[in-house]
Amino acid sequence: MSHHSKQAGRVLALFAAAVSVTVTSCSSGSASGGATGDTKAQVGYSESFLTDAFQVQLVKQLGDQAKAQGVDLLPAVNADGAAAKQNADISTLLGRGVKGLIVVPVDSKAIVPAIQRANSKNVPVVSVDLGSDSGKITMIVRADNVYMGKAACEYMGKQLGGEGSVLNLQGDLATQNGQDRSKGFTDCMAEQYPKVKVVSKPMNWKPDECATQAQTVLSTQKITGLFMGSESVCLAGVQKVLQNQGKLTKAGDAGHIVSVGIDGSKAALDAVRAGTLDAVISQPLDLYAKYGIQYIKDAMAGKTFQPGPTDHDSTIVQLGDSLQDLLPSPTVTKDNADDAALWGNG
Repeated sequence: MSHHSKQAGRVLALFAAAVSVTVTSCSSGSASGGATGDTKAQVGYSESFLTDAFQVQLVKQLGDQAKAQGVDLLPAVNADGAAAKQNADISTLLGRGVKGLIVVPVDSKAIVPAIQRANSKNVPVVSVDLGSDSGKITMIVRADNVYMGKAACEYMGKQLGGEGSVLNLQGDLATQNGQDRSKGFTDCMAEQYPKVKVVSKPMNWKPDECATQAQTVLSTQKITGLFMGSESVCLAGVQKVLQNQGKLTKAGDAGHIVSVGIDGSKAALDAVRAGTLDAVISQPLDLYAKYGIQYIKDAMAGKTFQPGPTDHDSTIVQLGDSLQDLLPSPTVTKDNADDAALWGNG
């Protein structure tokens, strides 16, 4: 499957797990001349891709947090959506002697050999937004994606008065985040709003597929609600389709299609303020950065962690050999869209 269209999906765009990984000797050019700093505990940082606002902001905030918490974080190495390149990048970082790794995986399955390589060298790994199918990650810092789908359903179901027909634009179902968000949304609709009909269509974290699916469904069926598994992938294209069909109205207008997405980008917050997007479930990107750095710092100092509640409104749960800290994700409407704590307002 192609890794991405012009604009890659997002981290969430964890591109199809069916990538067979052959790690060649192509090492990354960004990790050069690190010998001098190796006496200090450096942390390597492997990014999945940097083609959207979410990732770019994550890189910036991780850098800021590293400075604030006194962690020597190397510049992000960009895998550019290629799982094999990411594994090679991580090998290069481990070869440099980094004492910790922060990873945003391209693909949960393909990243496994790289995680196992770090494990064999006793280098702790913290991953952000996505884990790996096996191997041990000290902490996966992510939001509860099932909860985010459910939160979108609860808001939409209420706005629709418990009836109607909604389009569910699903992320890639080969990815955990794609599955979880769709499941959270559809399970909640079935349980809490059984009179609402859900039409689910995969958009695979690709802007063009969002637009195509929206175009087809909106022109052939009466749709009263629209759920985007990732608004940072779908919003622009979907709103253009709505506009072309004369259906882009404001909340409260007659015949308004209730729209809700997940992410919390600046464009989404602007659309919420304008009334063309009813609500967005904001991923706590600022907290991903803050706790991502804190966990790698603590892990390098020898600290260990256990499942259970944290001191920051979240819960640590076991996932295979790894632990994940599921951070809270607020529902944003006109009432709180100006909150300075939201990453889209950063």
